[in-house]
Order: sequence, then C-alpha cells, then structure tokens
Amino acid sequence: MGTVETQIRIVKTVEAVDNLARSSCSYRIASEELYQILTDGEERGESLVGFYHSHPSWGAEASKLDLELASFPEVSYLIYSVRDRKLESYICTDGRFKNERITISKRKTMSR
Repeated sequence: MGTVETQIRIVKTVEAVDNLARSSCSYRIASEELYQILTDGEERGESLVGFYHSHPSWGAEASKLDLELASFPEVSYLIYSVRDRKLESYICTDGRFKNERITISKRKTMSR
C-alpha cells in the first residue's frame, strides 16, 4: 500500500498474507483479507501500489502463471528469486509484463 506521485509508486505499508494455495509455485490471497488490506489502506490515505512474492527455486522473471494471476493492472509486481537473491519488478499493462526500475530507499518492518 502506498501513494503514487508523478508516476512513482511509493510503498508506505507492506502487508504479509497467507498463501491459500499452500504451494511453492503458486499463490492465492483470501479475498476477505485483500479487501481488509485495501480498506485499511484507504483509511490511511493509501492505495494499492503493488504485490510481491518469491520464486524459491527459479529466477525472478515473471512466469505465465504470474501473468494469469495479475488481476490488477498498472500496479507493480515484485518478484524475488531466493535462488539468485535477485529482485525484479514488473508492471502489467495490456495483458503483458514490462520490467520497471525500482529504488529501495528505506527499510521498515512489516505491519502484520
């Protein structure tokens, strides 16, 4: 959750959620939990700026499944490769992922 300022997404709150898929190669977020996160963020003046997940055993490239699960256009999808210790960010536009540059300027702990 965060804000968008002159086309730059600024992350202000990071929320960890349970993976209902219970899988290392897929993920699913409970709709009730996502709704609560979006509602809480809105009350703080924040909006959805992106999602993150990891690829435990392969690269940080977005997969076909990642694209299928990308149901929010124009937000960032960060993928961390545990194997390669590499972080990549993508934006989903017109049914395709496009790499985007990221800058990490401050580290905070997760809110949940």
